[in-house]
Amino acid sequence: MLHGRSFLFFSKPECSFARKVISYVIYIAFLFIIIFLPNTPASFCSELADSPWPMFRHNLQRTGLSPYKSIQNPVIKWTFQTEGAVTSSPCIGNDGVIYFGSKDKKLYAVSRDGKLKWTFQTQGEVESSPAVRKDGTILFGSWDGNLYALNADGSLLWKYAAEGGIISSPAIAPDGTIYFGCWDKKLHAITSDGKLKWTQRTADHIVSSPAIAPDGTVCFGSEDYFLFSMTSEGKASWSFGTRYILDASPLIRQNGDICVGSEDAKFYVFQPDGQAKWTYNTLYDIDSSAAIDTEGNLYVGSGDNNLYAFTPDGKLKWTYAARGSIRSSPAVTSDNVIYFASGDKKVYALDQNSNLKWSITTGDAVESSPCIDKDGTVYIGSNDGKLYAIGEKNASN
Repeated sequence: MLHGRSFLFFSKPECSFARKVISYVIYIAFLFIIIFLPNTPASFCSELADSPWPMFRHNLQRTGLSPYKSIQNPVIKWTFQTEGAVTSSPCIGNDGVIYFGSKDKKLYAVSRDGKLKWTFQTQGEVESSPAVRKDGTILFGSWDGNLYALNADGSLLWKYAAEGGIISSPAIAPDGTIYFGCWDKKLHAITSDGKLKWTQRTADHIVSSPAIAPDGTVCFGSEDYFLFSMTSEGKASWSFGTRYILDASPLIRQNGDICVGSEDAKFYVFQPDGQAKWTYNTLYDIDSSAAIDTEGNLYVGSGDNNLYAFTPDGKLKWTYAARGSIRSSPAVTSDNVIYFASGDKKVYALDQNSNLKWSITTGDAVESSPCIDKDGTVYIGSNDGKLYAIGEKNASN
């Protein structure tokens, strides 16, 4: 293909200089397309908000990897008190507003300086983590069985009624399709305006939040012990059975590998075709979703109180022992600092060699996962009912 007529100008002296330049530009553009676009993350061209952390785990591949650097001298900048435990993980909208849910049945919108902008009342606990679209629409689920779409001012745009509570956090595909799991034992795919496209039934509840690969493949776990891979048209590609329930959300690496932990105490890495590439046994169940750093190392928490670090090819690098179960999913900064939280009430920051950089104590166990703002500020919820903003000590608010 590279030797076709379009490129014969290199051996034809009669071609004008202008035509050579034009052809060369076309050639370079062509090379860029065939080399780079297949590896372009779907989030680059998606309907997600252009913000530092628009959804659970940051992007459609659920990598937990931030493009921003870590903080060095942490301080609690502010806390925001709700009337219930905050297990929902926060996200950040286009205008810097932080959105998160609480077990007090509300979704909250809080400014970067910790001031309440608005709340939205549902009829059930809000454990689902919200996602924000480019147009500012906030999407989240509730235990009342509805997926809500709110305008940026907190007013209701529409709601979609499922047949069970929604803990799963929605994923917004590049074509606008919204995917989420539900207690009704179905993965739902709905249009951008809340109309049903298709569902995939499983044998048990779906708590896992779906991840979307660059080719549109949708991966999610179910409490029927299976990890599923679906096409964007709703056709099953493959499934893999573990020995216990899958609550964690899968992470999709750049090469298409799917990484997920299970309550059978194993961490799995699968090839895109569903073949197991490698596994690692921890000492207890894994509810934490994995994160990846800029060098491809993987991090995941376990109920055995340890955060595990693996090389890209599956070798154990190290473990770090907290003093409580790790249900919170880690997040990684662009300079490869790992943030995670634990049932011991603490938020931790480790370097790539497992050295503790700092820790912050909250008022209760932490199940929410951290999100990272552009100035490095970390937002995370706690079972004490508070959202914490942990920022640089000497930075101005």
